[in-house]
Amino acid sequence: MPRERARKKQSGAQAPKRAPARMLPRARVSAAVKVMAAPSGTARFHAGKALCVTAEKDPGRVYPHLDTIAALLRSNSKIVCWNALRIIGSLAPVDADGKLDALLDAYLEFIRGGNLISAANAVQGAGRIARCRTDLRERIIPAILKVEHATYETPECRNVAIGRTLDVLAELGPGVCRRPEVAAFVRRQMKNTRAAVARRAERMAADPGGRRVSVCGPPG
Repeated sequence: MPRERARKKQSGAQAPKRAPARMLPRARVSAAVKVMAAPSGTARFHAGKALCVTAEKDPGRVYPHLDTIAALLRSNSKIVCWNALRIIGSLAPVDADGKLDALLDAYLEFIRGGNLISAANAVQGAGRIARCRTDLRERIIPAILKVEHATYETPECRNVAIGRTLDVLAELGPGVCRRPEVAAFVRRQMKNTRAAVARRAERMAADPGGRRVSVCGPPG
């Protein structure tokens, strides 16, 4: 087998690519959650991607499995954890039971440092939660602003995370962007060493909340 793989590599042959993840029928969601929660195996990654797509398009199909997916935030696989972060954020529009309240602190902990992709997914998901659950904004906004002092793999990773945070704040609308602590954060990023982040902050300072994305109603 090693020789066969070497020959394929030398000839330029590539392994067949998986088809893009698609929205799951309701009847297949439970099985996909079980696969994603398996202790090992690459199938759990594809199942996670399919669940991400499904939660984005029809969160009600995945919401009954929120408790199982939330437990995967402690997975030893970063990919499983990233997918869990994305799925949980996508379930905010249908969180009629208020289940996000109890797991929010653990969710926001990923922003405080460590892996950039984990933090970026948590910031993005937290923004969606804040749009849909305005009652949780007082817990979410201070947490995402802490990205400025978080420690990731490199200082540049922190700048990338800050850029994602600026996007999320803009999506929350002018009512949030004009809050004193948020406005001060934006002004500080006008001096960010990453040019794209500095430009983003300059645009936001000139037009707070200029980028608006409606998920659960008008931002603000």
